[in-house]
Amino acid sequence: MNRNVDHTQPKRRPILRPNASTVGSKNSLLITVKTAPDRVKHSRLFLVARVLVPWSYYHVTFFHFRRGSAFRFGITVAPLLLLLYALGLLDRFFERSFDREFEWPPYIDIREYVVNKLLHNKSSSTIGSVYLFENDWALSRPLISPYCNASTVGSKNSLLIIVKTAPDRVKNRQAIRSTWASPVFSQHGGFDIRTIFVMGSSPSNADLLRQESKDYGDLLVGKFIDGYRNNTRKFIQSIGYAHDYCNRNVPHVKYNVPYVLLVDDDYLISIPNLIAEVKKFAPHERLYTGWRFDSSPFRFVFHKHRVSLSNYPFDRYPPYVSAGAVLLTHQTVREFYHAIEYVRQYPYDDVYAGILAYMLGIYVRHNERFQFWGSGVPLSEIGSVVAIHGYSPEQLAEMFSS
Repeated sequence: MNRNVDHTQPKRRPILRPNASTVGSKNSLLITVKTAPDRVKHSRLFLVARVLVPWSYYHVTFFHFRRGSAFRFGITVAPLLLLLYALGLLDRFFERSFDREFEWPPYIDIREYVVNKLLHNKSSSTIGSVYLFENDWALSRPLISPYCNASTVGSKNSLLIIVKTAPDRVKNRQAIRSTWASPVFSQHGGFDIRTIFVMGSSPSNADLLRQESKDYGDLLVGKFIDGYRNNTRKFIQSIGYAHDYCNRNVPHVKYNVPYVLLVDDDYLISIPNLIAEVKKFAPHERLYTGWRFDSSPFRFVFHKHRVSLSNYPFDRYPPYVSAGAVLLTHQTVREFYHAIEYVRQYPYDDVYAGILAYMLGIYVRHNERFQFWGSGVPLSEIGSVVAIHGYSPEQLAEMFSS
């Protein structure tokens, strides 16, 4: 018997005991939190911490004051559900299969409609009488249009480059005009080349845009406020302009724009390599090429490109080409033009183009010469690359000056 123990004092037993079923193995840790009866919030805080680290190798038991079982279950599960929602995992559980269930408004055979439209069949007008336009071309006329340069259209050897930009990115446009879109490259390899810039409107820059249009005659400004979420409207504006380019001035032309390149204003374009690539395809081919993506929508709540199930309920996107640099033939432009009338818009222009291509049965061709990832490759070492992403106005000017 230990003589140092005072057996005259009564044993101090706790009134309440925690559940000890989770402690006892080698991989367990007991943490005792000193608290008080009125500090309930602090006890709950530790419970939340326990939920947020469910993958720990240790089972941690916290001392807290007993509540009803339903309350304890709720306070434990609610943070977990909130975490799953924030990570987008709950949305993943309710996604529909793209391969089995994909459909898109107006839920009709767009390919059949476009074929009949191109063949001038009367059956195409039947759809028009039943379904309203999603995108009426009559309402999509731009505020400002580039001047018509009829000398660069009409032959099979002509190329229209449409640069996606914004009203305040004047330096980017100036850098492009003085480098790869300069008059030096208006003709190359037997091709006539025209470069224009597409954007939305900006009330604060309206006067400056009108003056810039007078100075250069290369601005295409849509009747919508410029912004990232309106990039699809820029795409639609570009397709409409490429389809109708100088139609009123040159009505006899069979291929108004044989080839079209859609590109962002932070890209470096090698005109010689672009022309070499264009020569591989005929204008009547169904060409839709660039850097191809096969991806799924972002469900993470705090991601800037987060997509809700109400906007897109499927588990993946159709294949699409990065909107940074897209090469199209006249045939693809024509099919996109008629499909756009009825296919509902999607906020991301590259995915929307992918939806159009999927519904039309146009193959999405991956081309590694259209570099999506930024690069500092010198002009002398560009090789066969057509387009490279990630160049500031200063970098473009420096490369071409050297």
